[in-house]
Amino acid sequence: MKINTIGRITSGSMQNWYIIIKDDSENTGGYLVIQSPNIDISSDGYDNWFEKIEEVVQYIQSNNIKIEWSLRLP
Repeated sequence: MKINTIGRITSGSMQNWYIIIKDDSENTGGYLVIQSPNIDISSDGYDNWFEKIEEVVQYIQSNNIKIEWSLRLP
């Protein structure tokens, strides 16, 4: 799992969608997991917020999400 890196979901109900896990601790004290059908992650998707990184890992594992990591954001 990578933080602030766009990945492509390769399995599950959102196959071929894009995902990014953002460290949002400065603003919300947690992590945002944003999923979108578009690589720019700017529209047509949704997000989830988690307080701890362990919750992010559990979410990904429980939804059987496999990710091919690709593009790192600045």
